[in-house]
Amino acid sequence: MKTINSRKEFIESLKDIRAVEILARKGYEQDTITFQNFEITNTIAKIKMDEDAHIKLLDELIRMLEKNF
Repeated sequence: MKTINSRKEFIESLKDIRAVEILARKGYEQDTITFQNFEITNTIAKIKMDEDAHIKLLDELIRMLEKNF
């Protein structure tokens, strides 16, 4: 893991994490199509909701940091 030395680098790192969260969510969407077992699809749906919350939180944090609070 690289050292973050500035606010700009911190924001860029948060954007990278956000991108990973979005890719993970898309993967879960594909898994929902793949699996037919209700317990599995229900668990995946809950994970997707968590990913949505993470993405929203990261969006808000990035927005706050870019506006300097």
